[in-house]
Amino acid sequence: MKIVKKSANGHSREQLLKEYFLNAYLIAVLKRVGEEAGRLRPRPAAKMVEAKIPVR
Repeated sequence: MKIVKKSANGHSREQLLKEYFLNAYLIAVLKRVGEEAGRLRPRPAAKMVEAKIPVR
């Protein structure tokens, strides 16, 4: 089965239904991977304490 998409300027694009769902699936997977990577990224360490060094 084919899907035909028409743009505003009159061009049409045909895409196989299988290809359409594969693209949608890949987009969903990549979005999920990005969310998980953001969730699992290392948190910044506790605030660093400023060392006070006497200056002459």
